[in-house]
Amino acid sequence: MRPLKNPKYIQIALYVFLTAISIILFTLLCMNLDQVKMVWDKVVGVIAPFIYGFIIAYLVNPIMLRFEKYVLRFPEKSRIGAKLKRPLGVTLGMIVFMLILSVVVGLVFPQVATSFKDLQSKITDYVTAAQNLADSFVREFPLFNGQYETLSEFLDVNEISSDIKTVISNFSNLLGYAADYAIEYGKQFVIEVKNVLIGVIAAVYFLLAKERLISKSKKAAAAFLSRRHYVNLVNLLRFTNKTVGGFIYGKIIDSIIIGCLTFILMSIFKMPFTLLISVIVGVTNVIPYFGPFIGAIPSAFIVFIADPGMTLWFILMIFLIQQLDGNVIGPKILGDSTGMTSLAVLVSITIAGGFFGFTGMILGVPAAAVLCVLFRQKTDNILRHKNASTESADYYDNLPVRNFDNEPIFIRKDETIPEEYDLPPEDTAQS
Repeated sequence: MRPLKNPKYIQIALYVFLTAISIILFTLLCMNLDQVKMVWDKVVGVIAPFIYGFIIAYLVNPIMLRFEKYVLRFPEKSRIGAKLKRPLGVTLGMIVFMLILSVVVGLVFPQVATSFKDLQSKITDYVTAAQNLADSFVREFPLFNGQYETLSEFLDVNEISSDIKTVISNFSNLLGYAADYAIEYGKQFVIEVKNVLIGVIAAVYFLLAKERLISKSKKAAAAFLSRRHYVNLVNLLRFTNKTVGGFIYGKIIDSIIIGCLTFILMSIFKMPFTLLISVIVGVTNVIPYFGPFIGAIPSAFIVFIADPGMTLWFILMIFLIQQLDGNVIGPKILGDSTGMTSLAVLVSITIAGGFFGFTGMILGVPAAAVLCVLFRQKTDNILRHKNASTESADYYDNLPVRNFDNEPIFIRKDETIPEEYDLPPEDTAQS
């Protein structure tokens, strides 16, 4: 007699088997992290050109779409227009992207490199001038009553461990380490340039076949997923594209404006290393929350060792620029693209930056925004299933109500508690 198959037990056995396999794989991964990292680096190195190609295509895509919408306006029934619209849009988009890249690489980078070399060659003179200014301040400041001749004497007498001269001198060593690092990894830079060039070619193919690639991906997803999961996946990807894309494009435009504004104001007030500092401020401004501090601290230090008298004015200028950016420019460009609180932004940047470095600090906020939306949707669905309120305001004052079987009963804020339910003593005491 053949045994009867019970689908319930088969499903339980399958879950147990998959769970055991997952535990074993996770244990093996933890025990061989070095090998896993080596394999991961190898895989990333192989597909790096396509990663660069996807990033370039993602950045060029909005430029291409605007050309197609506002410039390449062929008649609707034109066959030639239908065939040429996408290739011309890709060509014009890539030309604009390359022009922007050429301006940065051809004009900005050489000037930044020149400023960096000038800073390195004159670091000793700047250190001496800063030290002399600090010494004169210590001698002439009324609070010290002429007790000290130099800043070092003041620091030693008062047992202050920080030695400004040593700190500034170490900055020169840091410049040397940076130069050695650049030389040591010059080969890797050449490899990355090769990957970027291949990525440009891949980006062109991605843009030309964008709709076809998307439709095939959706077709495969529809084949292997249920209708509900397919629709949820498409909606999730659309929301992710809107959130991440809007945040990245907005941050890039915002950072360019801040960098240009910094350059203009520093040029007007004749501050040192104008272009170098403007690039630092603009690039670091891409990082939310921490970006202004990351850029302002080394920039203020560079201004201090080159022209100490300008340091306070520079700090004041950066403070005013960041206030303008935070209250006017940023909200106008970005709007409420993430919908996250300041605490959530801080946590997401800290965690993502700790795991993924500079890239994580940029992408951590939009990625966290997507996760927050998914969690909120899941929470709301569970509450609706329990016939409970999904409004956060309803949970500020109300406490959980339990019946005599100790089962939670959710009451809306505008509802009255039924007489058959009593509040637990501890909840009554808290209220």
